[in-house]
Amino acid sequence: MILYNCKHDGDQFRISKFDEHMDVIASYLCTEDECDCPAGVRPTCRHRQMLPLFIRRKAIGSGWMLDFDRGGWVQVWDDPEPHGPTVTTAEFDSANAGSIPAEVATLPRKSWRRF
Repeated sequence: MILYNCKHDGDQFRISKFDEHMDVIASYLCTEDECDCPAGVRPTCRHRQMLPLFIRRKAIGSGWMLDFDRGGWVQVWDDPEPHGPTVTTAEFDSANAGSIPAEVATLPRKSWRRF
C-alpha cells in the first residue's frame, strides 16, 4: 500500500509518498498549477490531482494520509500501546474508489516519527 501526505512548504505544498514501511519514497513541491515531479511538465500529474483532495478535507499537515490508488483516507495517530501507532482506514470514498480499502495494520514506532 502506497500512502501520501501533504504539508505546507512556504507558499507551496509538499506531497510525500510513503511505502508500506512508512519510508519516504519521493517528495515533491507543488501548487495547483505546477509540480516539480518528473510529470510536472504535463498538463496535470497525480500530485496536482491530490492537492485539492487534501485541501478540501483540511488534511494538510495532519495525521490523514491518502491512498490515492484506492481513493481512501488513512488516519495515523500515536497509539499509547507499546507496539506503536496504528493505521486504520476511515471514511472510505467509495464514489472514487477502484478497490477495497486497506485493512488495519500496525506500524513500527520509529517510522511514525518521520512525518
